[in-house]
Amino acid sequence: MTTPEKKYQKRVEAYSAKLDLYTKKSSTFGNYKLLVFFIGIGLAVVLYIFNQLIFMSAQIILFLSAFIYLSIVQNHIIKRKNYSYAMYQINKMCLKRINGEWSKFSDVGEEFENQEHNYTYDLDIFGRNSLFQMINMTSTYSGRHKLAEIFLNPLEKKEDILERQEAISELSRKLMFRQRMLSNAIISNKNLALIDDEEINSGYHSSSAYSSKKKRKTLLDTMNKLEEIYLWAKQENKLYSSNGFILLITGLPVLTLILLVLSIFGVVSPYLPILGFSIQFLMLAYKANFRSKNFEIVEKYANTLKVYSGIIKQFESEKFESDYINELKKELKGKSQDPAWKQIEKLSKLWELIANRYNLFHAIVNVATLWDYHCLVRLEKWKIRSGKYVQKWFDIIGEVEALSSMSILRHDNPEFIMPQITEDLKAGITAEQLGHPLLGKDRKCNDISFDSNQPILLITGSNMSGKSTFLRTVGISLLLATLGMPVCAKFFKCPILKIYACMRTSDNLGQNVSSFYAELLRVKMIVEAVDRNERVFFLLDEIFKGTNSADRHMGAKMLIRQLDKKATWGMVSTHDLELADLEKESNSHIRNYHFKEYYKDNKIYFDYRLRKGVSDTRNAIYLMRMAGVSVED
Repeated sequence: MTTPEKKYQKRVEAYSAKLDLYTKKSSTFGNYKLLVFFIGIGLAVVLYIFNQLIFMSAQIILFLSAFIYLSIVQNHIIKRKNYSYAMYQINKMCLKRINGEWSKFSDVGEEFENQEHNYTYDLDIFGRNSLFQMINMTSTYSGRHKLAEIFLNPLEKKEDILERQEAISELSRKLMFRQRMLSNAIISNKNLALIDDEEINSGYHSSSAYSSKKKRKTLLDTMNKLEEIYLWAKQENKLYSSNGFILLITGLPVLTLILLVLSIFGVVSPYLPILGFSIQFLMLAYKANFRSKNFEIVEKYANTLKVYSGIIKQFESEKFESDYINELKKELKGKSQDPAWKQIEKLSKLWELIANRYNLFHAIVNVATLWDYHCLVRLEKWKIRSGKYVQKWFDIIGEVEALSSMSILRHDNPEFIMPQITEDLKAGITAEQLGHPLLGKDRKCNDISFDSNQPILLITGSNMSGKSTFLRTVGISLLLATLGMPVCAKFFKCPILKIYACMRTSDNLGQNVSSFYAELLRVKMIVEAVDRNERVFFLLDEIFKGTNSADRHMGAKMLIRQLDKKATWGMVSTHDLELADLEKESNSHIRNYHFKEYYKDNKIYFDYRLRKGVSDTRNAIYLMRMAGVSVED
């Protein structure tokens, strides 16, 4: 069986070879064009000198035809070259991910980080070394934000989770579709820095062809204003779509040109065409800023439209079995007869007409033909026909991109499994060989189970033994399950629970919040969720560590007892071994587990294996000595 790593490596080699081939071919045809050009010029000069004008004309036509033909062939080769480059870079990026080098990817989703969210900050969903950084392969603003939105809003119904599982599983098998969709975006918008800077600078293209982090930020800043084009597309101006106005801007220039011709032959006074041109000039001066604003919006989003058009075209032409994805395709088409990508492409072509405004002779042509008004009329017709669908198109493509990114976890880790989802809380949580999906090949896996009779685990252990990592492993696995994604386990079954974590808290000088008070705010969030009768799964890591030992012990004990009485599920890690007494006090409703270390050749080792019972080892003194702290026996 071909592993994902071998598959990506094979593709890197194949597209690298194609890129070399097309680069050489493009250069060769470029040389052919130069040769044809200079030979053609030379022959034309010679024939002109010898007054062979007929042969010169034939020769010019022949060599011009050859030059055009070579240009067409070269452009075709350049397209293949660009496609090969995009696919080469995509597969190199995928290879980096599967080899555990994804932490170097530049897009970490830092703007989605929120320390006050109930789990994203604690479970490394956004930021450095996060789930977002690992799997994000979106190429649009909509896709990027949809992926973040999905991470922030787990599904709450079993049928919705199973539907998304099906969609993600199918997309994971469609590697070519996913990569072609991404390559279309890269080719359509060369300012799109999907590849990290190291790849850009060491790749076949110069650094000017693809942007660095700074250009990526500029792109995202531009795309961040999609609301602008949504609003523009929905706004209609009936004046510019009325038959009377269209007749006026068509008939007046024709009449003025006729009067100009007649005045040349002395049939009419020359003042009449002058009057006509004056009226047309005044018409162009009227609300010129309004027209410019419309044109500027189309110009600003020209590349964005190309990106979306390419992705939509790829999506609409692909066949799917998933009901959920097919429903997205149906929504994308809507009531319109034309495919969505064609409608967006029409707007892109309109921009090509509008771009003539930058032509040197535009001012003259504009006054003579009212060109700007004709462009505005065509824009208005497009808005009436297609404008109301723009936001829906972008949203759907965003979701397809987000699902494609989520499917990467399934494709790149065939050993991961789709979890069994149950709506019965009493069925409990069962996991076999559960590991953290972000830790790669070095991860350590453990079995774990919860049920309604034993819903809370108390994890003890020495420093660095793996307590916090295990809490995050269970937390992120439960999250992935409710997102419809695979989990790193041989078996995983769980009910639908809402995750609340209190693991990373720190001082906030700007808001005068101490770490202890920050913990209290997180605890309050958990307690309030429980009081709202939410199906809570909590994660508490060294709770109340910001206060003295006596208060910490008393507060933690009271909190755990309170949560236990409320029939919640969760995990608590602690160095406070006295909390282990809660197992007896709760009649084993709270269970004790632990991690431990061992020593060999005067060195400390951790096996990261979860064991039943209370920790019986300590390593703080040993670690302090390792750090150079002098500790007396």
